[in-house]
Amino acid sequence: MSARRSSVALPVLAVAAAALLSAAPVHAAAPAAPAVTATLSGPDGGWDYITVDADGGRVLVARGAGVSVFDLATGKTTQILAELKGNHIALPVNGGKDVLVTTGFTGEAVIADLATGTIRSRVKTGVKPDAAAYDAASGLVWVMDNKGGGVALVNPVSGALEGNIPVAGALEFVASDGKGRVYANVEDAGEIVAFDAKARKLLAHYKLTGCEEPTGLAYDSVNNRLFAACANKVAAVVAADTGAALATLPIGVGPDAAVFDPVSHRVFIPSGRDGKLTVIDADALKVVATGATRTSARTAAIDVKTGRVYLPSAVMGPPVSAGGRPVATPGSFAVLAVTTR
Repeated sequence: MSARRSSVALPVLAVAAAALLSAAPVHAAAPAAPAVTATLSGPDGGWDYITVDADGGRVLVARGAGVSVFDLATGKTTQILAELKGNHIALPVNGGKDVLVTTGFTGEAVIADLATGTIRSRVKTGVKPDAAAYDAASGLVWVMDNKGGGVALVNPVSGALEGNIPVAGALEFVASDGKGRVYANVEDAGEIVAFDAKARKLLAHYKLTGCEEPTGLAYDSVNNRLFAACANKVAAVVAADTGAALATLPIGVGPDAAVFDPVSHRVFIPSGRDGKLTVIDADALKVVATGATRTSARTAAIDVKTGRVYLPSAVMGPPVSAGGRPVATPGSFAVLAVTTR
């Protein structure tokens, strides 16, 4: 989580429309503009990344305190791990049985039973563990430190720390190709770093020319490309194997995520300051649509089974004082479900 994404208090929205989530049809092609088809309500509090447990039919949101778990079949919301503060990602692991939570207040990756919230291990990582992703090639969760401490490698089964890879800079989102390469954005350096997952070592630095403060990162498994969401309203596209620049595409203001759909071959990038979702054709490398979401909807995750994109959000009002942060309207927090196929 970057300095722009501090965990301010944010609230809850109206009743979830779970029937819409289960009934919406799947289409081969994306609509002209992606549309919000349903919302899932949740409690007050800050948030950061959102993840999808597709097999379990759940969406998880890391909150300022605890984790919100949304059941997509029933619309029910459950709160777990309220004792954890300053959380950045809640990542389903071990087949969805457990969840790994990165918590900034204590500098840990915490693994807990997803059904009960019972903690089974706590691993010291860097100063500010932020994004995390499971890599199938190494069998480890790669935890990024946003304060320049590098990468912590956590075994999700044993709950043990299995190593660290030093990397200078503020690491943001991480993506794995599942075949031996792991990639991460370095926000303050304007670059992507590439790792050898099996050897557990840094391989290369890919400079992102024309990209400022990259945060969100998506790996295109079809074309072996990386899409980085940049703070200066562009997405930088590079070849994953060489880092060669392929395209610079326009996106919205305030992006903090990028997700790839292997079925439609599209990349979706939300922007929280203007409430837009940019749709990119990953094959043609061009923007094909822009849909309206909500101001503050800056992070996202995709359910690859349905193609639905989920975005945490709240209705934001003016700051309390000039120059301050916008304040969420009480009762307005919701996860937006966007139909893309």
